[in-house]
Amino acid sequence: MDFNQLTLLANTLTDHEYVGYIFHKLFDNPDARFQKVDHYDTWKYPKCWHARYWLNYVYHGYTLKDASILDLGANLNFYSAWCLANGARSVHAVEGDPTRHQLGKEYISLRNLENSCTTQLSTINEFIKSYNGEKYDVVFLQDVLYYLNNHVEILSFIKNVIKPKYFFLESTVVDDVSDDGHLKIWYPSVDTKNMQSIIENNKKPLGMIPSRLALRHMIEHTDWNIISYYDYKDFVGHGESPPRKAGMKDYYLLENNHF
Repeated sequence: MDFNQLTLLANTLTDHEYVGYIFHKLFDNPDARFQKVDHYDTWKYPKCWHARYWLNYVYHGYTLKDASILDLGANLNFYSAWCLANGARSVHAVEGDPTRHQLGKEYISLRNLENSCTTQLSTINEFIKSYNGEKYDVVFLQDVLYYLNNHVEILSFIKNVIKPKYFFLESTVVDDVSDDGHLKIWYPSVDTKNMQSIIENNKKPLGMIPSRLALRHMIEHTDWNIISYYDYKDFVGHGESPPRKAGMKDYYLLENNHF
C-alpha cells in the first residue's frame, strides 16, 4: 500500500460532511434533519477508508468507466456513490438492514444521485432467490462474505448467473492453521448501530470467516481469474477498522473468464 497516496486522498474526498451527517443520524440522533454542509465539518475519513477508496477507484478505476454496478451489501451507499463519482454509469445498491437502507437512500438523495443509483431493501440471499436476470458489468461484495455461511454458492452465483466482467471482493480473514485452509464460525450482531451487524429473517445470524487459504481455494474452485490481490498485513496499525488495523483483510479484483 502506498501510504503517501492515502494521505493525498484526504483532500480528494469532498463529501465527508454528508457522510458525517449520516453517521450522526445512525448512531446518536435518528430524528436529525440535514442542515448546511459546514455544520458537519467535524468528521474525517479514517485511513482504512482511504485504502479501500484507493484500491477501488484509483488503482482499479479503469474497470468502472461507463459500467453498470451491482453493490451487494451496500450498507449506507457511500461506495455506491463513489462508483458514480468515478465514472460508473449506474449502480444498483442492495442492503438488507432496513435502517441502513433508509439512511443510504437519504444519502443518495442528498448527493442528487437518484437518477443513477437505485436502492433495494434485500438480504443477499433474498436477492439471489428473486434475481430477475439483469446483467451488470461489475459486482461489489465488500466486507460482506464473512457474515454469510454459503460462500461458494454466492461466488458461483455471481460468476455464472449474474456474469459480471469484474468482481471486487473484500473479506475479513483469520490466520491459517493448516495448508488446507479453514472457516471460523462467528455470530454477527443484530444491532444496526454495531458496525459488525447483519439482519436476516429475524434469526441469530451465523457467519463464517475464511482463512486466507480458504478464501483463495474458494476463488479458484469457482474459477475466477485473479487480476489483483492485496493482503492487508502491511496495513497493521493504520486506520480505525479493527480487522484492517490488525491486518486481517484480504482484497481481490477478480475477472470472469466466461464474460
